[in-house]
Parts: sequence; structure tokens; C-alpha cells
Amino acid sequence: GNPCLWPRESPMHSETTLTEFLDRHAERAMLALAGLMTAFFLSFLLVLGQAAGAHAQETAQGSCSGDNLIARYAAEDPEKLAKIEAEAGTEANGKGTFWKIEKDGAAPSFLLGTMHMADSRIARLDGARGEAFDAAQTIVVENIEALDQAQASAAMLEFKDMTLYTDGSTLADRLDGETLALLREAVEERSIPFSVAQVMQPWLVATMVALPACELAEKRAGKPVLDGLIANRAKAEGKNLIGLETIGEQFGAMAALPEDFHLEALKETLKMGDLAEDVMETMKQLYLSGDIGMILPLTKVVTPKSSASEDYEDFKDRLITTRNRHMAERALVHLEEGNAFIAVGALHLPGETGLVAAFRNAGYTVSPVE
Repeated sequence: GNPCLWPRESPMHSETTLTEFLDRHAERAMLALAGLMTAFFLSFLLVLGQAAGAHAQETAQGSCSGDNLIARYAAEDPEKLAKIEAEAGTEANGKGTFWKIEKDGAAPSFLLGTMHMADSRIARLDGARGEAFDAAQTIVVENIEALDQAQASAAMLEFKDMTLYTDGSTLADRLDGETLALLREAVEERSIPFSVAQVMQPWLVATMVALPACELAEKRAGKPVLDGLIANRAKAEGKNLIGLETIGEQFGAMAALPEDFHLEALKETLKMGDLAEDVMETMKQLYLSGDIGMILPLTKVVTPKSSASEDYEDFKDRLITTRNRHMAERALVHLEEGNAFIAVGALHLPGETGLVAAFRNAGYTVSPVE
């Protein structure tokens, strides 16, 4: 994540091939990009359709701050809050982040919904969750590769057709001047050269600018993220560490959506402004209170244009529902063995197609712990 590692040159010209560009900069640029890869699919903001802005300012300490939008709506816009609460009220299993999984003939296992932010309030393994982790023999997370910088960097090149423009074109060929100016400001604030950002697919760029600069600074400073904390402790303690998905599968889920949808999501993300930190802090507060069923309704209110898109339901299906099904199928073998500790993004837990419902449908008793 060191800005000094980035190539300094003007944006790629259309006649410059991706191969030539990567030949010159792949090692430095992609290794630097790998520092950000741990945020990909390890962020609520990505799963929620880029519901954050591009202009959050870092404080002197690099810490994020923001207001709780739920409290703001309660005071200033009760109708908006009522809309969020009404939709959240229809979400099955929308309350709770930690669940015990039981079935006759198998030792109990546990399911923890995570939030992929560098925040000490969230990145903790204590109390009941700590006891469950300590007792578990198998630790199951979303993705092992994304937590390894070298593997993440290699994936950028291996799946470049899904992550980068390989035909000589760039985002400059697809975005208007105003949006390009906002994009330049956003990526440079995050120590990403505009020349590199322009050859990325819009979903990949949106993923990075969706996270406020202060959050990226927290991650670069080495502040722990819960998923990484869990995986690292599992490795250090010699536990069996399992990943439910590969980077290729996760990239494919995003790349399969129409380019126009991603371009519009990128535009909306860039126009969000300082609301980014408010959205992030609100998500954290909802997570800490266990109200994960309110998060999707919140983002639909904050990003009405993307949420109203005809591709939004396909987006949810590919990024949440389909992945839920794959995760559940792959996790069941470990539940049958028993004594497993499963940790995935909290948005994969609620709903009729969420993991809590999936495990219940498979014959397990799933009960909230905290």
C-alpha cells in the first residue's frame, strides 16, 4: 500500500496494450494492489452495491469517524427510518451475529457473522465466540486466498479478463469528464495511480473507492480485521483452516453482471461524498447491536438509483443468494464432522436463503448465542 511503489506516468493510451502495461508495471503495481485485495469481498460495502462514497477524509490519526444515520433519521426523517424498519421486519433471522449449530450425533458447531472492517469493536475473539473458537478443531472462512497478499496478487493476473480491460480500452472511453475527475480524485486519495485505475473493470474500481480512504488507511496500518484475525489465529494454533470460496469464483460473480450496471454503481458511489463514513459507521452500529437485517434496507435508502436498477435483484442473487447456497453446501460436511467454527460476512446469515435457514433446512438446530 506504499504510494512509492506505484508507477508514476500519464494514463494509458488506447494504443498501449495491457500486456505492455503489465510487462512494465505488473510486479510493483499488482503487489501494491494486493494490499487492497483483502478488502475485496471482505467488505459490507462491496456486497451492498457500493453503498459508500469517495471523499471521506482521513483524520490525523487515520481513524474513521461518522454519524449513525439511524439516529439521524429518527430525529430528522422518521418516515425513512420506518421504511428501513418495515423492510427489516420481514427478514428472517435478521437479528443476531453468533449462532450455535446442533444435531444429534455431532459435536456442536458455531456460525459467526463477521464485518470486514478494521475496528477494534468488531475484530475481537472473546467471550462466547472466543470460547467456541478455542474449542473448535476446524475453522471455516469465506476465502483463504484473499487473505494472502501473494495469492491475491497472482489472482489479479490469472483472472485479468474479469478484473481488467484487455482490449486496449479504458474507463476513459466509458465515463464522462465529470465522473473521470471524481474518479481521479478518489483513487489518488487512496494512493492508487489514475493510470492503473483506468484499466480496471468498473466493479473493481468501485470496490476500492467504496471504502473510505480512512478505512483503507486503517487496513494499511495493520489494524486487525475480524476475518484475518480468525484465519491468522487458526494458522498459528494449528487448526484446520478451510475456505468456502475461491477468488476466481468471487471475481466471476461480479464480472457476470452487466457492465452498464457496474458503471452506474461506480458513478453513484463517486457522487456519495462524505456520506461514506456515516454509512460505514451506521453499518458498524447495526452489526454491534445485532441488527443485520437492517443493513440492506439501509443501503437501498442511501443508494436509491442502484437499488432501483433492473439488475439489482440479479446483483443480490449472484452476490448473496447464489453464494449462500454454495457456502452452505460446502460447510455441511464440516458440520457433519462437528466442532467447527464458521465465520462469514454477516449478510450471508439472514433471510430465507441465508446460512441460518440453510442449516436448519439441513436438519440442524440453529440458535442465537449473542
